[in-house]
Amino acid sequence: MPAHLIEDARPARQPTRRAWCIGSLLAGVPVLAPAQPHAELTRTLRIVDGALTPDQRLIKVYRGDRLRWRVISNAAGAVHLHAYRLSLQLQAGQAQELAFTAFASGRFRVEWHAAGQPGHAAATHHAPALAMLEVQPR
Repeated sequence: MPAHLIEDARPARQPTRRAWCIGSLLAGVPVLAPAQPHAELTRTLRIVDGALTPDQRLIKVYRGDRLRWRVISNAAGAVHLHAYRLSLQLQAGQAQELAFTAFASGRFRVEWHAAGQPGHAAATHHAPALAMLEVQPR
């Protein structure tokens, strides 16, 4: 299944409904209905010459979602996700997987460092953002 279809397969989110129980009804206190379960999202990121296609550059999820990224590049290098301190070392043409839970809300840079580029091994040098991960609170 193409990556753009996987992203769109995510269930629509609906606002939390208010529920009432007898005790809270008498007290006039609303009780929140249980939150929806966290999503499990799989996405393939294809890096070509150090870049992603425009439709892959913003990845929107909710805090608590479980993510699995299958990353493949036409050149050797490293991908890392700021603040989460996650990274992958890639060989040209060989896919690697990165699985994690989105635990922090905010916008986080996903960076690419080609092999031989400053910061490749330690992923400490700031490169232009390959993508942004946007994690929204529930």
